Amino acid sequence: MKAQIIKTNARVKSVKPKKNNVFDLKELQEFVGGYIQIVKTRDERVMVINEEAKIINLPYNEIATSLYIYGNNDPIHGNVVVMDRKMIQ
Repeated sequence: MKAQIIKTNARVKSVKPKKNNVFDLKELQEFVGGYIQIVKTRDERVMVINEEAKIINLPYNEIATSLYIYGNNDPIHGNVVVMDRKMIQ
């Protein structure tokens, strides 16, 4: 199973968990650069975002915003990880 990191510069990279096909908290925090928040995507996956991205003025993420279920009203900032829900403990 793979997940995708979507960076603010529009680069997308596939990633896999280090152990047991499930990401741990530390891995997810490293990908997004801080505390995490988990939100739904339009296609029933989940997106892990930086909880403080707007507060600390991380750049806007156009691709992530288009995937976010509430993206029309709540833009996503910072790098994100998109994955199937079962990849999170």
